[in-house]
Amino acid sequence: MPLYEYAAVAGGCRKCKKGFEVVQKLSEPKLKKCPECGKPVQRVLSAVGVHTRYSIKSDSKLKDLGLTKYVKTSDGSYERRTGNAGPKMIRKPED
Repeated sequence: MPLYEYAAVAGGCRKCKKGFEVVQKLSEPKLKKCPECGKPVQRVLSAVGVHTRYSIKSDSKLKDLGLTKYVKTSDGSYERRTGNAGPKMIRKPED
């Protein structure tokens, strides 16, 4: 079951003012009130940990996987260093 984060809309008790987590089924509706004080709460977006079993450390591995790598240059543009997809250079927009 997913873990959702909630925070108080305004005010709130010690629990919901700082935010709290709730394990809920996907089919369950979002909480509308703090379970402790009854003040309105909203679900907040949180950081997601993404883990893969592959570690891509080299440009040659990126190229083998068909990926493209751009590196920022000193003038703020981006230059393609690995791969063949996309433009060779992405220029910084003029102000």
